[in-house]
Amino acid sequence: MENKLTPQRELKINVPTGHVPVYANSVQISVSNEEVTLQFLFVRPNTDHGLLVSEVVITPNHAMKLQKALDETVKKHFTKHIK
Repeated sequence: MENKLTPQRELKINVPTGHVPVYANSVQISVSNEEVTLQFLFVRPNTDHGLLVSEVVITPNHAMKLQKALDETVKKHFTKHIK
C-alpha cells in the first residue's frame, strides 16, 4: 500500500528463530478515542470455549490504514473467485 505522506522505504523484519505462527478464527475489536484493540482468538468448533492467541493495540489512524490495506488486498486476491 502506498502512503502519500511519507516516502516508501524498505523495512527488514527479523523473525526470531523458532517463531511459530498462530491460527485465529475469530477477532474481537474494542475501540476508544485513543486506541483500537484487536484480540485474536481461537474458538474451538462446537464449543463455547476460546483462547486468546494475540492482542494488538493500535492507534485509530493505524486502524484506518489497516482497514484500507486489508480491503485492497482482499479485493485484489479474492474477488476473482466471486461470480
